[in-house]
Amino acid sequence: MLTPMMLLRLIVICFGRVRMILWRSSDPSTDPDLEDIDLGVARYVPVSLEVLMKSTKFSRKEIQLIYCGFKQDCPTGVVSADKFRELYSQFFPLGDATVFARQIFQMMDQDMDGSVSFEEFLVVMSMLSRGSIDEKLQWVFNLYDLNGEGFLTVDSMIEIGASIYEMLGKYTDPPVHEATVREHVTRIFIKMDSNADGIVTFSEFKEFCVNDDKIRHNFCVFNSVL
Repeated sequence: MLTPMMLLRLIVICFGRVRMILWRSSDPSTDPDLEDIDLGVARYVPVSLEVLMKSTKFSRKEIQLIYCGFKQDCPTGVVSADKFRELYSQFFPLGDATVFARQIFQMMDQDMDGSVSFEEFLVVMSMLSRGSIDEKLQWVFNLYDLNGEGFLTVDSMIEIGASIYEMLGKYTDPPVHEATVREHVTRIFIKMDSNADGIVTFSEFKEFCVNDDKIRHNFCVFNSVL
């Protein structure tokens, strides 16, 4: 079963692959800044490099590289939900990434306008790859907290777990059935719920994660996907 930090690692790796797809036809030497180019379509123009450098942990050069690729695949300057699902589906052709991609997309779409801008994408990528332990854990906690209630329930965790295995599809060996997902998630939930009140707060979630040696070890791999 995917633990919270295994989930975070999967998310970061997927973001890294998304970024590599966006890079594939870019040429940073032709785009020294974040200036727009005439592609015959209306485009969303991101804020200045200086602002992006202050709001992320990426260098000027890294932001330029990411943006060069971003505008190749996303000429309007934003990523739609369908496009995001398409990118995720390329990594997991034997499964169905629809639900998981939608859950991640909704987390990125901070202004809830139905699209993810370059800034929204960049801020999340920066936080997941170079943020503090608390920032990463809070993001994963919020992903499990589907209704924004400030705590986790076993049902919300099962829903995320089911979407992950649905995305992995035939990659899981042996195949994972719904009853198995529920059983494994429930076991982890009970361990997290230290006061046995039926909900998991962020404090309980964090304590579970930071006290697990394997989970702590996973933090060191995040930068390597960039």
